Amino acid sequence: MGKAKRYIPDTSSDRRFLIKGVLLYVLALPLIFALFFALVSGKTASIITLAVATALSLLGATVARRGFWNERTYHRSKIAKAPRHKYKTVAAIILSFATFYTSWFAAGNSLLLSLLLALFFLLGFYLYYGFDPVKDKVGDLGIGVTAEEVIEITGRAKESLHKLEHIRKEIDDPDVAQMIAQVVRETKEVIDAIENDPNDLSKARKFFNVYLYRTEQISNAYLKNHQKDGIDTQLRDNFKELLKSVTETIHEQKARLDEEDITRLDIQIEALTKQLKNEGV
Repeated sequence: MGKAKRYIPDTSSDRRFLIKGVLLYVLALPLIFALFFALVSGKTASIITLAVATALSLLGATVARRGFWNERTYHRSKIAKAPRHKYKTVAAIILSFATFYTSWFAAGNSLLLSLLLALFFLLGFYLYYGFDPVKDKVGDLGIGVTAEEVIEITGRAKESLHKLEHIRKEIDDPDVAQMIAQVVRETKEVIDAIENDPNDLSKARKFFNVYLYRTEQISNAYLKNHQKDGIDTQLRDNFKELLKSVTETIHEQKARLDEEDITRLDIQIEALTKQLKNEGV
């Protein structure tokens, strides 16, 4: 017999993810058929027992699918917090209990055998699907940069880009739409750079928190006026000039990220000095 392998997440295939966890629903099919025949026969005790067992199995499979989705998002992100809600672990517990319940109450097996089957199912779930990730993915952070800040700021930036993409699709001005697309494309490169080296966040904090956020707000206002009253030539030109300036700012931001790490070291020294003074060391 080959040795059981511990679960190793695979994020290479979307198709594989779509069918992940289907086996857990398949395991509930015998219970569904048994419940159907119990309903036909009219045996109340069997109906209740099988209904509970079926509900537990389907609930566990559904919770597991939610956990698989969270895990997929976690593994696809370069920077991510470990999932706060441990859906896979909860699903494993629910399904193990469902196995115990079905064995003892529905199948009439002994207590010991039912407990063993539940434990074997829990072990099998762990080996095949694994439990939820427990470690944050942030890399080696320097002084003055926290994991929470990196995740919060990059997450907010991605939301802004998503909104800008929506605005771009709604504006029927090819020139403006193309300029917004360029802002989105080049900002994604800045985000990628930060995710590759989170310590560079200190160089891009103002860009994300001020310039990108304000660009999103102004673009949204431009879209509303565009849809409601139309945009005159002067306002259109001013907006295009703004987008041009934002693009130039992004270029400057990307150049700053390519600078030597001397600036970052200065920031870290300054942050540590302030911390030591505040703590009275």
